[in-house]
Amino acid sequence: MLHFNLERTMKTRAIKNPKTLISHIEGSLQNPENIGNLCALLYHENSKQSRFSLFKQGEEIGKFSNPYILERAAQPYKCFPTTKFFSMQEYKGMNKHTKDIFNVIKSRRSGRDYEKYSISLNELYQILYYSYGINNEIPIKGGEGVWSYRTVPSGGALYPLELYLYLNYSALPKGIYHYRPDKNNIELINENDHLPELRKIIFAEPMVNLPNCSCIIFISSVFQRTLMKYGERGYRFILQEVGFVSQNLSLICEAIGLSSCIIGSFFDDNINNLIKADGILESIQSVIVIGKKSENETES
Repeated sequence: MLHFNLERTMKTRAIKNPKTLISHIEGSLQNPENIGNLCALLYHENSKQSRFSLFKQGEEIGKFSNPYILERAAQPYKCFPTTKFFSMQEYKGMNKHTKDIFNVIKSRRSGRDYEKYSISLNELYQILYYSYGINNEIPIKGGEGVWSYRTVPSGGALYPLELYLYLNYSALPKGIYHYRPDKNNIELINENDHLPELRKIIFAEPMVNLPNCSCIIFISSVFQRTLMKYGERGYRFILQEVGFVSQNLSLICEAIGLSSCIIGSFFDDNINNLIKADGILESIQSVIVIGKKSENETES
């Protein structure tokens, strides 16, 4: 995973005077005493469970036995009904994979240098379906419809994440797409060459060769889906799920001969605008760059 501030790193490395360096460290997060002031630790403390919080949470969880709530919660799909879409249904069940999962895990590496490669719709199907697609459905007890399950664990099977992608090199038009797991298609929500803008708001270069990548995956979370049942604790579940999906994406790319690199540094709200997320109830969580591994790529 790549997350760095190049300018800050260069300034830090340029400090040679020991006293200046010590002063710099004392005022930075490299000093453990400053870690305690982070909001991340405050959130972690407030999301810890106690007997009281479990009792309170139990009341909210109990409300999910209502058939009406179950029917609504069973449809965690964002959709763009007026957009052009590209079906991937023909590829369902087509691919017969023989690679051993243990060898795939062992050989997985973050790939940062790519050769120009037009990713196929079949490859996109494999990446999206096996990362976060629907793999089982059961009828809702006492209600109508079905409860769908995905390829990753999810707190309460509520599946708060949405997957978007920017296609840079493919047979499809360049632009931002949204994955519809219930329809097994991708919706074109923002057609344009967004690479120049993405290079300004994703901090990956020069380490990652963005111009040559085949596509970029964006993982967002719709907070209400999980928080309405689990409250503060639910945000932990959401972040866990982002990790599950990111790892799936990375392993699938490895299995089908592609490279990937998870990026942790980007301008959140600029990406939110591109994927049409409001940045409050839905926001970007992770970015994964995908491409064909270059012969010049070194092990990392």
